[in-house]
Amino acid sequence: MDTVRKARKLPEQIADKLREMIIQEEMKTGAKLPAEAELMTRFGVSRSTVREAVKILQTEHIVDIRQGQGTFLCAMPGLAHDPLGLRFADQHDLIAQLLETRLLVEPGVAAVAAMRREEKHLVQMKQLLDRMDNAYLHGEDYTPYDFEFHSVIAQCTGNDVVCRLLPTIHESIQAGYHHTQRVEGSYQRASQCHLEMYRGIMEHDSERARRAAQRHMMQTMHDSGVEVPQILLK
Repeated sequence: MDTVRKARKLPEQIADKLREMIIQEEMKTGAKLPAEAELMTRFGVSRSTVREAVKILQTEHIVDIRQGQGTFLCAMPGLAHDPLGLRFADQHDLIAQLLETRLLVEPGVAAVAAMRREEKHLVQMKQLLDRMDNAYLHGEDYTPYDFEFHSVIAQCTGNDVVCRLLPTIHESIQAGYHHTQRVEGSYQRASQCHLEMYRGIMEHDSERARRAAQRHMMQTMHDSGVEVPQILLK
């Protein structure tokens, strides 16, 4: 009985060691984990134990197992596809609530980003603004670049918790896009706000960046037919 218990727990113990290895070695998104044989030697366990441990990490969205290629570290390790359970929320009010959340969060994020940004962030933001415009002019889906633009602003803060809120923000961007793509002038208004946010962040002007982010979200809510709470209009 004890032997069975120990055997059952061993993959979990190795999964713990793999998590520690990923953190201690500061592995980056997309990094490939050592081969099974190397992990077997490192931890002194069988191939089946290594495989079970890796599967545990896979269910936790820490690693991605690619057949014939190996095991790779996921983007945002440990963050599930729907961490807030939005699929089970009231879908009728979801879009309004997501946009309201962005209004509450993004102005503050933009303000902090203006103080902490680095030159590499400015380069990335400018490239994404250009790609957004190019995609829009060619009638293509520009939302992936929109998402990345807001991702870079979050990265400017150096706050990992902020970065892990992005799936919620991304969800609202997608929802907002489908609600506003036929609204005349919507893209142009959003584009102008994006540019103003970029300039505020570039100039270390937190108030300018904050106001631009706030105006951007209010306009998005208006174009989506979502009422902006009166308290937030002040």
